[in-house]
Amino acid sequence: MNTLVLSARRAAVALACAAALVSVAACGNATGGTDAAGAARPSAAAKGSPGAAPNGLEKLAAKEIYNNSRQANADAGSFREQMTREDAKSDLRISATECAGTVEMSQRGSFEIIRNGKDVWADLDGSLTEWVNSQFGIELSADTWIHGTPSHPLMKGFVSWCHSEQISSPDTAGANLNPTKGKTTTVDGQEVVPVSISGKGETVTWYAAATGKPYYLGQDSTRDDMPDITFSEFGKPVDAQKPSGPVLEAPQE
Repeated sequence: MNTLVLSARRAAVALACAAALVSVAACGNATGGTDAAGAARPSAAAKGSPGAAPNGLEKLAAKEIYNNSRQANADAGSFREQMTREDAKSDLRISATECAGTVEMSQRGSFEIIRNGKDVWADLDGSLTEWVNSQFGIELSADTWIHGTPSHPLMKGFVSWCHSEQISSPDTAGANLNPTKGKTTTVDGQEVVPVSISGKGETVTWYAAATGKPYYLGQDSTRDDMPDITFSEFGKPVDAQKPSGPVLEAPQE
């Protein structure tokens, strides 16, 4: 495996592996090389601080932009993350200890997740419910939430999509990540500084806000197996609440 994949795991993250639910943790994929920045643009309206004063981010080296933008997201304490990939998509509100939203996996099914501290609830669709029942020997119906802790073998697969480490331990550009800075541009009314890595005909581009807080606003990739991601609603409380309706406890570990 290219060492670049490891150093860029969270920033160039592909947010899921759906082959087995207990390993639904993120799978990092990135293209290698350090060619010039590509022409990709954020796939959705990612808003930082439109109308705010320039923050000087464009004057920094590419790695500094990479690091500063991820730290800005972490400092916000929470944000909304929307991801699309050829085999999955998610829409999640995330903080260091909370998470709420939905995940759809084309090969397995979809679920709604709520995390509040040491409590995790998941509401699965019919096909995913059947798979969980067969794999874990439980009788969970499609209209019942399943509850457990983030470390439970079943529940950690669901909560892994939340990537709370983006808040608690934001990614930094390691020695093997050598991004290239592009020219400041405007996307959906927001000035951004693009930072990219390219190789083997593929490009991953990250976007940082050039005004106001230097938020990491999104990622675009030309690879089908890597996600496009947008971040927004920085600092808005997740306010994850225990779900209403029937709840089944996850089987004992």
